[in-house]
Amino acid sequence: MTLIKTIWPLIFILPLFSGIIGGLNSKQSLKLSNFGIGAGLLFSIILVWLLDEPLILEWKWLEGVSFGFSIDRLNAMLVLLVYLITLLVQVFSITYMEHDPDQGRYTAKLGFFAFSMVGLLMSNQLVTLFLFWELVGMSSYLLIGFWYQEAARSKAARQAFMINRVADAFLLLGVIQVFNNGYATSFTEILSSGNQWDGFTGLCFIIGAFGKSAQFPFYGWLTKAMAGPTPVSALIHAATMVTAGVYLLVRISPVLIEWNLQVIAIGGAVTAFMAAVAALTQFDIKKVLAYSTISQLGYMILGIGVGAYQASVFHLWTHAFFKAGLFLAAGSVIHYMHELDSSKDAQDMRNMGGLQKILPVTFYAFLICGLALSGLPFLSGFLSKEGILTGSWLWGQSTGNYLVPVLAFCTAGLTAFYIGRQILLVFFGSSSFTQKIIEPMLTIRVPLIFLAVSSLWFWNSLNPINPLGWFWNSYLFADLGATSAQHSILGVLIGSIGLSLAGLGVAYWLYRPEAELTQNFKNSKEPAQLVGKISFHGWYIEKFYDQIVLLFSKIVAGAGWFDKKVIDRFVDGMGVTGVVMAKVIGWFDQNIVDGLVNFMASISQLIGRFVTSFQSPKIQIQIGWLLLTLLVLLLWFQFLT
Repeated sequence: MTLIKTIWPLIFILPLFSGIIGGLNSKQSLKLSNFGIGAGLLFSIILVWLLDEPLILEWKWLEGVSFGFSIDRLNAMLVLLVYLITLLVQVFSITYMEHDPDQGRYTAKLGFFAFSMVGLLMSNQLVTLFLFWELVGMSSYLLIGFWYQEAARSKAARQAFMINRVADAFLLLGVIQVFNNGYATSFTEILSSGNQWDGFTGLCFIIGAFGKSAQFPFYGWLTKAMAGPTPVSALIHAATMVTAGVYLLVRISPVLIEWNLQVIAIGGAVTAFMAAVAALTQFDIKKVLAYSTISQLGYMILGIGVGAYQASVFHLWTHAFFKAGLFLAAGSVIHYMHELDSSKDAQDMRNMGGLQKILPVTFYAFLICGLALSGLPFLSGFLSKEGILTGSWLWGQSTGNYLVPVLAFCTAGLTAFYIGRQILLVFFGSSSFTQKIIEPMLTIRVPLIFLAVSSLWFWNSLNPINPLGWFWNSYLFADLGATSAQHSILGVLIGSIGLSLAGLGVAYWLYRPEAELTQNFKNSKEPAQLVGKISFHGWYIEKFYDQIVLLFSKIVAGAGWFDKKVIDRFVDGMGVTGVVMAKVIGWFDQNIVDGLVNFMASISQLIGRFVTSFQSPKIQIQIGWLLLTLLVLLLWFQFLT
């Protein structure tokens, strides 16, 4: 326990230290930065290995508000996952970013991002969680807009940031509601209290989680996040930012009421299906994977809603490996395409094809991770997805609402189709390039091989078709109380495998090298049919955001015009009127009021001068005037009274 208390703060601070050192942008500092993340990974493994009971560190911040952290088995495992993916991304970036002069700034932002995510996972108080929640949003904005010199990328970063702020406002409102209603504010108390939140408070947290995990109607920001470097996409999509919402919902699920859970289940199912449809017709290699991430996050979210939160956490774990593998393999392809011809769009699959033999390690890594995504047996994705499908089916039977399981099963078939389409279009067929270069060096190959091997079943369960045999089950959920018991259903198992095989089969039939669609793909344009347009434009969610932003901009511009042309002119007019009135009043005061006063003073002065003219400095004359005055008075009284 003493060792755990020693390494716990190091695990928390090492990503920040790594980022600061890497920001110095020298070969030695970049190596030291990687060493810092590697040390953090080692300490995380030790923590997971030795941790027996939760550790809590809290202190009072304000009256009634505490600031604190905790570490238990669930967040210890996820912290390990963050460190592992971050290290693989940094190693991959050595080659991917070698020609970028701002590699130090890139490494610094990666470190800040990892630090923010580790802090979020370790947060025990809602206030602490919200603080790091916002830091994750800020650091993701910095990474998405890394190439800020390009206006389009900078705009995408701002839009992603602002969409998250809308959802975060609801999360803040939910935190305020918790304090106002006197609910437990720490996750340890939430788990042990047994008191459920009111529906509005729960809904605020759900909206906040939906925003961060790119669920409908907020999922448009995640496709805009593709503006950042491809390794950043792997980091954001695999084990960090977008899974934060899933993690939050797992933590608060014991206090959510029934209709809150129904909102989660339906929202996740709808998102999973919509994103899978959107991935069917994309040309951009990263955009297909972005919609895939949104869809798989929908699976995790619906799993929580139907009570299969163990399967959701399992899918979060497996998804981190095969999705990071897919993104890094896509990065390898993009790196190769850019080296061959920088004038063409290196992310457009219409410029690809025939890369199977040119990039063999990349191909096999993409193939294994892609098949894991599609949910075929003997791969990790099958095990975790199966638990969610089973949970959704049992939920449908108990509630009579089969919308969620139907959408979940449809998504399974669509997932296999779009990933099969992508594999065929990128790696098979003919290549338009005659020049050949060797596959990138070990810094790219090693992470790909590791992630591909990690996507096989035996790292998670000895039984390749048993979704309940996850090694981490008993370890993880001992801290979370009673588990949600499930049993495997043969019909669900067969249906899931059948849909995956059907999706792959249809993809092969339509996009095999000699197929008409494949032959015409390099010259294909945006789909003309309504369904194709809906898919290609992602159900027009992004365009809706653009219209909202445009409308808001017009409102702001109109308010500015009204302020300038009406309010400012009114204020200016009032100012001019005030000046004129002041001048008139000043003239009246100076010429009328002051003139009258001065006139009265002049009269007084004249009278004074007249009176003084009768006076003389000689005493004889003064006595004479006195005697004359007395004589006049005597005569007055004598004759007039």
